[in-house]
Amino acid sequence: MARVTGRNIFYGAVLTTAAQLSKIGGGFLLLKLIAVYLGPEGMGQIGNFMSVVTILSLIAGGGVVNGVIKYVAALRHEKKELLIFVSSVKIYSFVFSFLIALVGCLLSEKIAFYLFGDSSKYWLIIVLALAQIGFGFTNLVTGVANGLMDTRSYALIQVSGNLLVLPVAWILVSNFHFAGAALSIVLFYLSYALPAYYFYRKSVFFNRTLIFGSLRANASRLSVYTLMACIGAISVPLVEIIVRAQLISGAGLDAAGIWQGSIKLSSAYMGFFTVFLAVYFMPLIVKMEGKKEISSTVVRFIAIVMAVFLIGSSGLYLFRGIFIPLLLSSNFSALEELIQYQLIGDFFRVSSYVVGFIVIARSSLKIYIFGEVAQGLLFMGLSTFFLSQGMALKGVYMAHIIMNMIYFLVSMVGFWVYLNCYLGEKKCS
Repeated sequence: MARVTGRNIFYGAVLTTAAQLSKIGGGFLLLKLIAVYLGPEGMGQIGNFMSVVTILSLIAGGGVVNGVIKYVAALRHEKKELLIFVSSVKIYSFVFSFLIALVGCLLSEKIAFYLFGDSSKYWLIIVLALAQIGFGFTNLVTGVANGLMDTRSYALIQVSGNLLVLPVAWILVSNFHFAGAALSIVLFYLSYALPAYYFYRKSVFFNRTLIFGSLRANASRLSVYTLMACIGAISVPLVEIIVRAQLISGAGLDAAGIWQGSIKLSSAYMGFFTVFLAVYFMPLIVKMEGKKEISSTVVRFIAIVMAVFLIGSSGLYLFRGIFIPLLLSSNFSALEELIQYQLIGDFFRVSSYVVGFIVIARSSLKIYIFGEVAQGLLFMGLSTFFLSQGMALKGVYMAHIIMNMIYFLVSMVGFWVYLNCYLGEKKCS
């Protein structure tokens, strides 16, 4: 895989932006297809399956993509050590993906009954269980590419995958409705595996003999990121599943579908910031040690993220009467009166992402787990309270705002403590 030099950083930034915009566009078009053919009620019914696919897309292959970016970035000028590390990742990722596939196939009927209320749809679970092996492979390839700052390969994988999946998704959803929508959601993530394999074949890592000597040491490093990914990937969708069930019970399937539509819109544009920080912020922060250097970098990235989000969200809000029917359908018009609550919560959420990536870069497992679990429990508790007060869908959005405001404030305080007590001369008791 190629390396990005100082002369083409701007070119790399453009490619990364284009890649994420293509993913956002592809996600919106898929969401549009599902919204048109299934409506809010169907969106509510398929919401749990979407959450499970999201979980597997993050933990497939061990969920080590951030760890791969970190260690590949650190080893990119040491070819021998880099080859050994990537070999360990290959073994680790395959074993993890195989175990998930085995469990998914064996428990397919039970999982289908829980997700769909219909065990006869077990075959969709088997398809997903096998497909996540491809998810894991893509995570491995893109993680290595980002660690090497090979934005060209990363961008082409993303753009090619999105172009491949949309025609197939249209055929599936328009002809098979619910089953077609479920398969399209799986294919949306699986489609990247084909272009990823093309770039893998061209790389120095292809057809290399697997090296088991350092597997134990590297697996120990990677397991920290697996645990982080599992906690992060499971906690949020699991909480969504619980809140969605409460929302359906208290306000009906249509309300759950409206909320699901806003969640998918949110995850699409929030993904842009996640990729931006993973590609540009985390490789920088990994090698920084000085208090002044770290603080100035963090402040700069927080300002950039806030500014970009404010500009984009303002446009979405001002023209919500155009964008929501365009991106979803006219059946989601109720979201026009609620979208501002989602955007306010997401503003605080995306602002705290920068500090969150420091935790990931420093492999601070305990802090990460505490943060993820605390967010989930707080959101679930607030949602339950507001729903019990008869606030229906608006109560879930208010819970979203309050939880993210609290998390942002705690993140800022935590960052101040980190700077002054761990990097600074001041000792905190």
